[in-house]
This record gives sequence, structure tokens and C-alpha cells, in this order.
Amino acid sequence: MSSESARFVPKVHPATRPMEAEDPLSLHAVSVEGDPEVMLHCVVQEYAWMGWGSEEILSLFRDPFYPALRELWDRYGEANLRERIAALIHETGIFHFQVTIREAPEAEPEEAEPELVELGIPAQWRAKGSDHA
Repeated sequence: MSSESARFVPKVHPATRPMEAEDPLSLHAVSVEGDPEVMLHCVVQEYAWMGWGSEEILSLFRDPFYPALRELWDRYGEANLRERIAALIHETGIFHFQVTIREAPEAEPEEAEPELVELGIPAQWRAKGSDHA
């Protein structure tokens, strides 16, 4: 076991772990090894596909509550990051959509039951003295 992983608490599934009164139940982000270019590409693509523009995406990197994105901000700097985001958006595009809300269609008036028309043979057309065809 490396000395780096020895400082972390062993992983236990939350459903099997007993609740502790002093546990603040807060999450803490930690950096992991990886390719920052891939991360940048994935983040920009994900938000562009949700319809976000470059300035909205760039604002995520300024937010200290997104430590991984903040590390990319520190790594590339604002100007370089702005260029990279613009290039990625040019490559992937921004998903735009338009929503049209239609009110529920008006209920069609119920048709009245069709009028019952009895068909019969008029008396003058009936053959006299015969009840069969």
C-alpha cells in the first residue's frame, strides 16, 4: 500500500456503514491523476450540449466550489482557458433548442347519438294476402 493511499479511510459502501453522530456527512473533493485536456474537453462538451455558452462555462472554472475546474483555471490561466473553450465549442457546437408549449386541445363536442330511423316496407307495396317473399 502506498503512503499516499494509507492516509485515506478504507472504502466502505454507505449502506453497510453504521451512522456516526459526529459524521458531518459532507463531501470533500480530492485531486486524482488524469489528463487535464480530456477533462477540459469532457466538461466543455457536456455543458455545451446542455446549451451553455462559452462565458457560462468559463464561469464554472472561476467558482471555488468546483476544485477540479479551479485547478484547470490555475493550470491554463483565464486567457488560455477562454481560447481552449472557444475552440472546443467551435468543434462540438452548442446544442440549441426551442420549446413550444401548446395548451391542451379543446375537447370536441360530443356527437349526439344518431337518430334511429326505422326502415320498413310501406303498406301499399306489400303483396296482398302473402306474408312471405
